[in-house]
Formats: sequence, structure tokens, C-alpha cells
Amino acid sequence: MKVLLITGKLAEDRVRTIAGKYGIDVYTFNVSVASFITPEKIIRKFKGTGFIKNYDALIVPGTIGGNLNTVERELEIKAFRGTKDLSLLEFLLKHLENLPLSSEESADDMLRDYVKEAAMEEIKNIEMPEVKERLLKKKGNFLIGTLGAGKDFPMRVVAEVVDAGKLKRKELLERAEYYLKSGADIIDIGIRERNPEAVEKAVSVLKELDVPLSIDTMEADNIEAAIDADIDLILSFSRELIEELQGVKVASVILPMVSGKLPESAEMRVEFLEQNLTLARDSGFSRVIADPVLNHPNFNLVEALAAYRLFARKNPDEAILFGAGNVTELLDADSTGVNALLASIAGEIGAEILFTTEASDKTLGCIRELSLAGKMMFLAKKRKSAPKDIGIDLLVLKEKRIFREPLDSTVFNAILVEAEKSSSYIEDRKGYFKIFVKNMIYVAHFRGDEIDIVITGEKAGDISHTICKLGLISEPSHGLYLGRELQKAEFALRYNRSYLQD
Repeated sequence: MKVLLITGKLAEDRVRTIAGKYGIDVYTFNVSVASFITPEKIIRKFKGTGFIKNYDALIVPGTIGGNLNTVERELEIKAFRGTKDLSLLEFLLKHLENLPLSSEESADDMLRDYVKEAAMEEIKNIEMPEVKERLLKKKGNFLIGTLGAGKDFPMRVVAEVVDAGKLKRKELLERAEYYLKSGADIIDIGIRERNPEAVEKAVSVLKELDVPLSIDTMEADNIEAAIDADIDLILSFSRELIEELQGVKVASVILPMVSGKLPESAEMRVEFLEQNLTLARDSGFSRVIADPVLNHPNFNLVEALAAYRLFARKNPDEAILFGAGNVTELLDADSTGVNALLASIAGEIGAEILFTTEASDKTLGCIRELSLAGKMMFLAKKRKSAPKDIGIDLLVLKEKRIFREPLDSTVFNAILVEAEKSSSYIEDRKGYFKIFVKNMIYVAHFRGDEIDIVITGEKAGDISHTICKLGLISEPSHGLYLGRELQKAEFALRYNRSYLQD
């Protein structure tokens, strides 16, 4: 397909440089900013010239307004919207033959979705039965229940349901289902106190989900109850527990712990862990996974990381669990970047399993973050690249590339009015609104002291549109205020933030 790319003077040099790599022609309109090009200008420029007949399609900047159907009709050529963000143009041209471009919407969102879908498809292929079967024949790979894990699989996320024995059946299932939806591969039943009955009950309930289950306990009776209930993974064994429970045939995490103590130095921790792993194997344990134990920040964290690295170098064939939750839970920092960095470290060490939980409001989203981070590191390792431009990312408030449409000089030639501070309140005769945020946004409309309707949704724009459609606003300043509040509510919902109506 022979394509003509249209641009304005400000972006011309960059557009020509990118297009030149793919042998694509560029036409520059005599306007500074590409968004000032209109369908009418395109028609006037090319109609009747015969020039346009040399091409199969036009790609116009994604910022152009108007209806491109008129261009297609008048010039008898396909016209598509390209990207608003110039940084995405090269990817668009590189994959031009495979992309379903549109005459109505810019290619930006479609491109991001395309790259993400391609990345996720690459991950999904690993889970295909024939691929999993082949990979499990390779050294260093193993099963946890029916889940493939090991050197050739993405790092698997174990998500702990804290105090699982205290939850009712519905609460336990809802929490586990939320974890699975967030990207957990294994649901961990956290029961610290001795309570084998609670262990048996929790395993029985969660078996309904048909996913691998683990138990997080150091009580021998709990472990035995979990084994009897057909658990898939046990966290964790000290030396004393290994000696007490012989011949465990379930995948088991081994700690460098003796007499309830964890060595502080990296060297001693590795020595104790190696001794406990040998003891477990000699005691008939069928599958062991090493956990050098990740310490909390400011409490020997660096030494713990040194232990992980030293153990991995000395024992390259051993499976390793990396307890990322030990850091995120005790660090008052946004968890997104922390989880990305921890997954990167775990990936370099060669860990196969990542462990975390969401035991507090601060750690909401940690499972999703760690799951995505693990996939990023898997793809980066597979592609021999840094974990950037992978197709999936953990950028939430920051952007890879900031796009702002350039200000044209005509903006400054207009009358500039400085905004005044708002101080007055004008009552809307049609009533007022009270906004609440829970699992979605709830907007209650009051006429006097009574609620007459409640509008729900997740998007400020959808709710605003519905309010207008229902004719619930008569005062413009009220509508502007409501729009601001709804956007704040959407932000709070999306990023698990508090919301209190102003």
C-alpha cells in the first residue's frame, strides 16, 4: 500500500525523518500546527491535480478535526487518522500493514492496545497445554498443582489472604476472586495461629475456584491438615518443622530458620538455607523451594538482598521465592514503582515465585502491580532488553512521553482574560447533588431534603452526560462545579484514593 503522510510545518522535520525509514512520502501543508489542517483544505489542495492518484491512502494527523468521509468521497482515496502523539508515529508506520486504522478516531489508543495485546498474547502462549508440556520437560521447571512454574515461565504470584480462618465463606471467596482477577496465580491461605479445622475449611471452600492453593503457616498441625485437604504449596518450613514432618510430597518453601531465629549475615543465612534444603530432601520432601527471606526496609533489607544474590549464584538450579510483600507493607511509598523494582530484582536473581498481599489500604493494587511487573520482566528477559517499550507498563500518573499540542501565535493575538477566583454560590432551582465513592460513583440528586434519583457509573463523562440528559441542572455554574467534583470522584475510584465532596 502506497501512503501519503500529511503534516504541518512545526512537525515536518521529525515526520520526514521517521517516514523516510519506511519509504513513505510526506506532504507539508502551509500551516504551523498540523491540527489547523482541515478536510476542506485537503480537498482544495489535491482535488483535480492528479497527484493524489499516485497513492492508495492518506494518513492525516490524529489532531485534525472534521469528517474525513468527505475527503474519501471527493478525492476517491482512503483517508485515515494517524497519531496525535508523534512519538507513536514510528510504531504506526512499522506495523502499517497490520493495523486497522480508522477515519474517525486517532490511532493513539488503538496502537497502545495493539502493543499491549501483542505482549499479553506472548505471555498467553506460554500457558498453552502443548507449550507448557514441552517446557516442563526442561530442567528447572516444575508444577504447583496444575500451574507451570520455573525458569521458562513468568514469575508466579502467590497472593495471601491474611487471617483467612476468620473470614466467612462469602468473604473468603470474594477476596480470592478479587486476587485472581488482579493477576494472582496462587491463592495463599494465611493462618498463623494453630487451627487445623479452619485450615481444612478454607481449603475446602477455595477448592471451588479450581486454582492452585497454598497455606502460610508454621504450625505443624495446620500443615498436616492442609496436606490432608490436598493443598498445592506449603509456606514455610523451619529446620524443626522439617525434622517433625517427614516425607512431605507437596511443594514446600524452606526457610534458613533454626530455633526460631533467622541469621543476620548473608553468608550465614545462605549456609543455614542450604543445610535445611539438604535436610528436607534427605527427609523425603519431593519438591523444595528456597526462601532466603526478604527483610523489611531499614531492618537488614540490603543484607537480605545480598543473601538472595549469593544463594542464587551458588545454587543456580534451585527454585526461589521472593517475598515482595515484606517491603511494600512496611514502606510508606506508592507501591507501583516499588513493586516494579522488586520484580526486576527478583527477575535478575532468578526467582520463580513472588509473594505479596493486600492487607491494608496502602497496599491495594499490589497484586496487580506485581503480576504486571513480573510479566514485564519475563518479556524483557525473553527479548534481551530493558523493561521498557514492552507493551505493558506500570506508569500510572507519569507518562513515557508528554504530549501537548503546540500553542499557535494566533492564541496570543486574541484577548487574554485572567481567571477570577470563584466566591459566589448560585442555588440551582432543580436541586443539588451529593456524590459518594465506593465500588463505583454514586450521585444522589436531591429536590429539597428528599432524594429523587441516584445515578451510578465509573466515568465522570458518562455520569455528566446522563445528568444533562435527565435535565437535572438549570444553572451553568452548578454544572461546571459538578463536572469538577465528578472528575475528582473518578480519580479517587481509579486510584483507590479518599473522596470527600467539596
